[in-house]
Amino acid sequence: GVGDKVRSAWLLSETEHYMRIANAQLGLAGDVDVAQTALSLADESLRELNEPRMTPVRRLLADEVNALKAVPRPDTEGIVLTLGSLADSLDTLPLKVTVPGGFRVPPVPPAEPLTGFERALAAGRAALASLVSIRRVDDPVSPLLPEAEQNVLIRSLDLELQLARLAIMRGDAGMYRRSVAAAAERLQEHFDVTSPDVQSAVESLTTLSTAQLPEELPDISSSLTALLRITEVEGPVK
Repeated sequence: GVGDKVRSAWLLSETEHYMRIANAQLGLAGDVDVAQTALSLADESLRELNEPRMTPVRRLLADEVNALKAVPRPDTEGIVLTLGSLADSLDTLPLKVTVPGGFRVPPVPPAEPLTGFERALAAGRAALASLVSIRRVDDPVSPLLPEAEQNVLIRSLDLELQLARLAIMRGDAGMYRRSVAAAAERLQEHFDVTSPDVQSAVESLTTLSTAQLPEELPDISSSLTALLRITEVEGPVK
């Protein structure tokens, strides 16, 4: 009767609604979990409808749900919190070298009269101080950075960390990896890697770079397209 038609129309409308939510959440927000839940609810509505013409749609839904289950689920919240903590600590991390604001020669107190023994001792000290020790250094010498360039370096590093946070929230694996790699490279190049704090920051970035991220999200629009084709071309469910 009329009640069955109304119920069928409602279930179809509910199914389409869930499918559109799934596509919007996956495409705009990259939320795999919400998309998977929405598609499962759409399949439940079609199962309750019990319409043979919807069997191909349910088959597509099953494929799309399985594809979403295979998508890696990184700990997005944990990654974002770690990146934020690193960004907050940048101002406290020691750089390799610093340049003082100015140079001043300390005043030399006037020399006092020396005894014969003191003059001999002073001559010995001067001779020792004149010795030159030559040591070969294979590591490249880091240039001195003035204070203004230090600030630019820290702000650029902070920008890379913020880009990584944005990328992980948007599900952009490529941008995330590039930003984390750039941040780690600048830390190792310009900061004092002998400092425990800098070593800890580098280790954190190394761990973050190994996070399993989805390279590409699956296409889940086929089931919605099939549903619309059946309802619009073949007519509503009787």
